[in-house]
Amino acid sequence: MGVKITELVSATRKTPPIASLMNKSIAIDTFNWLYSFLSSIRLSEGSMLQDDQGLATSHISGFFLRNIYLLENRIKPIYVFDGKPSDLKKTTLAKRAEVRDAAVKKSEDAKEEGDIEGARKFAEAGVHLEKYMIEDCKVLFKLMGIPYIEAPAEGEAQAAHLVNKGVVDKAVSQDYDCFLFGARSLLRNLTQQKVRHIRGKNYPIELESYDLETVLKHLGITREQLIDLGILIGTDFNPGIKGIGPKTALKYMQEHGSIENLYDKKPDLASHLPMDVVQSVRKVFLEPDVTDTYKLVVEPFDTDGLVEFLCKSKKFDEKRVKTRIAAMQRELKKAAQHSLDSFLAT
Repeated sequence: MGVKITELVSATRKTPPIASLMNKSIAIDTFNWLYSFLSSIRLSEGSMLQDDQGLATSHISGFFLRNIYLLENRIKPIYVFDGKPSDLKKTTLAKRAEVRDAAVKKSEDAKEEGDIEGARKFAEAGVHLEKYMIEDCKVLFKLMGIPYIEAPAEGEAQAAHLVNKGVVDKAVSQDYDCFLFGARSLLRNLTQQKVRHIRGKNYPIELESYDLETVLKHLGITREQLIDLGILIGTDFNPGIKGIGPKTALKYMQEHGSIENLYDKKPDLASHLPMDVVQSVRKVFLEPDVTDTYKLVVEPFDTDGLVEFLCKSKKFDEKRVKTRIAAMQRELKKAAQHSLDSFLAT
C-alpha cells in the first residue's frame, strides 16, 4: 500500500507526455503492477482470465500489453522483484491476507446471490499471489527481451538504489515509499490506459512525475524528516499513531524536526509508537538491503517464442497477439529506423 502522502506531494506533480521518456531507462516495482493486473483484469463476474488448466493469466495479459506500450515508446524497462520481506512487515502482510480472504468469501457469497457487481468488487480485493504467477512474469520478460533483477528485500528499495546509482533514470511505482528509500525521481501512472474505473465512475489517468528534491523543498523538510513523517502516519513496517494524519505529521516535523524532539514535547505519544520501533523502521529506509550483484541480461525479442508461450501454452488469441507485436515493430521501425533488437541492446 505504501505511505499515504498524496495530499502533501500533489502540488509538486508534473504531468509530462509519454514522449519525454523516449530512450529513458526505468526500474519498475514489479509486484506493484502485478497486484494491479491481477485485481483489475477480470471477467464481468469477477473471475480472472485463465488458461485451459484453470491457472490465472490476467497478469500475463497486463504485462504483455504494458510492455508493448513501453517498447513502442522506446522506453527501456527493468523489472525489480521483491525478495524476502522484513520481519517488521509480517504484521502488515498478515493483515492484508486476512482482508483478502474475507474479500474472497464476500465475492463468493455475492456470486451465489446473483450480485455480479458485488462479486467483481470483492474479487478485485481478494487477490492472492501464487508462485507460478511470478515465474510466468519472468518467462514473459525474457521472451520480450526485458531484463529483471531479484532484490534481496524490498523491490522499491532496489529500484531507488538503481536510480541513485545512475543505472536507470527513474523509478516506477504507485507507492511513495520510493521517496522514503531515497529515489531521486519517481513515475506514477505509467500506463497505456487513459481512464480508471472506480466504483462505477471514470477518472482520467495522467502520467505523473515527481522529483524528491522538489518534494522536500516544497514541504520544507529533509528526507530523514520525511521518513519520520511516514512513520508517524504509518508505513508497511509499522502502524502509525491514531489521530495523526499527513498534515499533522508534516506540521510536527516542521516544528520539532524529529520524532525524538516531538516526544520531548508530547511524551504521551511515545506510548503509541515506542522509539525502538521508530529506530528499526528508520533503518529499513536509511539502510535498505539492496544489491549491486546482478546481471542485466537483455535477450533478443523472441517473437516465435512469445507466440508459443502466449498462444499455445496460455491460450491467448494468436491473431491478436501477432497483430499487436507487428504494430509495435512497425512503430519502432518508423520512429527509430532500426530493429527492435538493436533498440534493446543499446
